Amino acid sequence: MEFLPGLTVVDSVAVGDIIETARGADLAVFVILTGGREGREAFFDTVRATLPLDPPLQSSRSWDALSDSLWEGLIQLDSDGIVIAWSDAADFKDVSPTEYETALAVLGDVVESIGDSVGTCGRPKMVSVYVGGRRGS
Repeated sequence: MEFLPGLTVVDSVAVGDIIETARGADLAVFVILTGGREGREAFFDTVRATLPLDPPLQSSRSWDALSDSLWEGLIQLDSDGIVIAWSDAADFKDVSPTEYETALAVLGDVVESIGDSVGTCGRPKMVSVYVGGRRGS
């Protein structure tokens, strides 16, 4: 499997294989699990517990602050290849569709901006985000 920058919705069953393959390819791998929780607070809590953030976020008020903090946390990693997998995203989407869409927008923005050579002062990173969805959706 070739990992390319971008955000991709995949069958949630495939996320486990993607994680295993990414780890085997020596990529930095982060797995987001919202665990049936809903809303902005659940997503922020999961990101705070899972992903590198700089500066650390103390609240769940600002999606822009989350984006900035995540960008800075990821850019500081030693690895130039990063995989973020959100395997239970379909459940989150069912209970929090608005926050789900906003979370995808934030993750997509980070993928794009951190892959930009100019915006990263010549230190771009390849970030692949895999979001678990339902079959046929």
